[in-house]
Parts: sequence; structure tokens; C-alpha cells
Amino acid sequence: MSIAAAIFRNEVLKARKRRAFWVALGLFLVPLVGETVDNVRREFADPARTFSLPDDWIGILVYPANAGPFFLGVLMILLFAPEFRWRTARQNIIDGLSKDRFYAGKLMVLGALVALFFALSVGVGGGAALFSPGDNGPELVRGADISLFGGHVLGLTLFGSAALMLAATVRASGPAVGILVVYTVLEQFAAFLLNRFESLEALSDVLPHRIFRTLIAPGRHYPDVLAQMNAELAANGRPPMEYLDLGVLVAVAFSYIAAFLAIAYLAMRKRDL
Repeated sequence: MSIAAAIFRNEVLKARKRRAFWVALGLFLVPLVGETVDNVRREFADPARTFSLPDDWIGILVYPANAGPFFLGVLMILLFAPEFRWRTARQNIIDGLSKDRFYAGKLMVLGALVALFFALSVGVGGGAALFSPGDNGPELVRGADISLFGGHVLGLTLFGSAALMLAATVRASGPAVGILVVYTVLEQFAAFLLNRFESLEALSDVLPHRIFRTLIAPGRHYPDVLAQMNAELAANGRPPMEYLDLGVLVAVAFSYIAAFLAIAYLAMRKRDL
């Protein structure tokens, strides 16, 4: 077995033994499954109502795109931060694991959680739609759907990397989760203040949580959805919705992810475990 495989296996074993892992995963899954069952039930009850692919990908991903990153972030913190208080991080180093390899293990956890939450988000709703009574289209996934999937994965990674940074720097689960939650509220207030000044308005579009919201916004990925939104806004005398260019959006998201992971790495390297 390679060193990387051994490190990942060790992280999986630790996660499986943590009750917090199963509780957080269950709290995410119960509403997801309930919403999916309700969609199928309503289609059986009303033949005029369809639940099929690819038309329903937007609806399928509404809940997981909004809730999934939060639960992933909380899980990342709960699986990582306690290792400092329990001294298991120090013990890993004493047992011969370098700090770099210990950190690499946490990156593997982040990647595994992103893959798990994305698979559950797409698999539960998409699988139910495949076996529901409605007729699915010749294409189960369109180009715009792939773009939405990419935004979902990038949003999960953005939240997860921020949580990894908090776990590595704060080193306590409760305060780290609290900071993650409080920041999302404070950023909305900061965006409101920035939008009051025309010269600073553009800054509000590149704040971390605003970037996340744009990544998962259907209007960013589906031109017809954006056109409908803007038609409704125009009818109410409001300016049209505009999003960052996709290339800029992705570049800013990756920049945040790289910065969060770099801060976490430096915290691991420079501070005692």
C-alpha cells in the first residue's frame, strides 16, 4: 500500500468512528430525501406535473447547493479541529508522520467530502427522476447542467477550504463553526455598505460568500433563466441582474481556495501541534 493510500485509509477510519460525521451527514440527507420523495409523490398524484431529466436539474440542486456547502464545512471542522485538542495531531507526528503528510491527509478529507456531497446531491434527486413516471429527454445532462454542476463542486470546495483554514487556525470546533456562520451574516452587511458607494460597489461582487452565491445561481448558468428573471425585474422597474464573467468568477473562486489552503498550511507548519 502506498503512503498516500495509507494516509487516506487512516482518515477514512477516523471519520467512520466519529458520531459527528454520521449526524451531520444525516441532517443533510433527511431533507434531501424527503424533498425528492415529495417530488415523485406529486408526480404520481398529478400526471400534468413532471419530474424528469434534464429539465429538473435546477430544482433538484436547489436544496443541496445551498445546504451542502454548509454541512460540508461543519464536517470539515468537526473532523479536523478536535485533533489539536485531543492531541492526536501531535501523536501522528510523534509516530513518524510529517506535518506535510498530515496536512495532505486533511486535503484528502476535503476532496473526499466534496466528492461525497456532490454524488449525494446529484445521485438522490437524479436517480429518483430517472425512475419517476415522467419521460426523460434524450439528453439527461446538457451543457448548462454541466456548468451548474461545476459551480456546485466549486462552491463545495470554496466552503470546505475556508472551513479547513478555520480548523487549522482556530483549532476548536465550536468557535470555528461560529466564525463560519457569523461571517456569512457579516458579509451581507459589508456588501450592503459597499453597494452604497459607487466606487466600491464592484468589491461586493468578489466577496467570498457572494462568489459562492453566484457559483450556484441558476441564472449564471442558464441564459433562459436569466432572461426570465430580467423580464420580471424590468416589469417592476428594477435594473437587470448581472453576473461576473464566468472566467473571472472561476478565477476569483480558485484564488480564494488557494489562499485559504495556503493559510491553513502555514498554520500547520509554523505552529506547534
